[in-house]
Amino acid sequence: MNKYVKIALALVAAYVFFKYLISFISPFIIGFLIALLLEPLVKMLISRGGFKRSLASFVSLIIFTIAGISISVWGVSSIIREASEFLDAAPGIIESLQSQLASLPYVEGLLQRLGNWLSEQSIQMVGHIPGMLIAIILILVSAFFFSRDKKAIFDLANKWCPQWLALYAVPIGHRLNKAAVGFLKTEFILSALVAIVCIVVLWLMQNPYAIMLGLAIAILDSLPILGAGIILWPWAGYLALTGSLNQSAWLIVLFGVVTVIRNVLGPKILGEQIDMHPLAALMAIFIGIKAFGVIGVLAGPALLIATRTMIDNEQV
Repeated sequence: MNKYVKIALALVAAYVFFKYLISFISPFIIGFLIALLLEPLVKMLISRGGFKRSLASFVSLIIFTIAGISISVWGVSSIIREASEFLDAAPGIIESLQSQLASLPYVEGLLQRLGNWLSEQSIQMVGHIPGMLIAIILILVSAFFFSRDKKAIFDLANKWCPQWLALYAVPIGHRLNKAAVGFLKTEFILSALVAIVCIVVLWLMQNPYAIMLGLAIAILDSLPILGAGIILWPWAGYLALTGSLNQSAWLIVLFGVVTVIRNVLGPKILGEQIDMHPLAALMAIFIGIKAFGVIGVLAGPALLIATRTMIDNEQV
């Protein structure tokens, strides 16, 4: 089979997978990525602690879970504290907002629609909680099995993989392994930077909800469809309309800094982590989002890495 036909078939199969199938197995993919992330710790426990692989995988996952719960508890407790203060002040804020914007057309109807939308979203989020808990359990359990049975799983995959594709499985798997860990590191670094910058700027603005809003902006900024602007631009506009031009300017500058971190530093850090030029990483992410939606943030660079590996491999 011609090498370019092989590459084309592999790309078509990958497109079908990311476009139509990935949503059905996403918890297991996340579990697999967590297992890859924990692999250095698992190897250390085996080599230095004399652990068996099953125990090393279990201990590593427990450490990961405890760390995640600790960070979540701290974040949630801070958010709950500041959210309760915000809710106490909400009636006054809404009344002030309505009185100051009453002269603008359609404002009352817009605020009412916004309130209805927020109520609907809150109800939907509550309805998704059972499904989210099941997904989290599936992620953790699959991460354990992926880590514990790594060799058996890879051997089975190699056995059932077509012979011509198996020739590339090892180099592609190696690069994708490195890229997956690199992507997780990149997202953690970028989200941490955005959160710290937002919290510091909001604290300098003497905002009493700096931690809650800073974390919320960092989370939204990590989502390609939403981004930090969904909070910062309306907020800056409101402050400008109400005469707080100084604070409005602070928020616009903050949006600029967040944009630089995400769109300039992001591809550079990702490129360094996965051995790819920043421009290539940026193009792969953009094309991936256009082709697959949000999952394209992962699929775009992954397909580029796989294609590059197949072309570079002397077996092609």
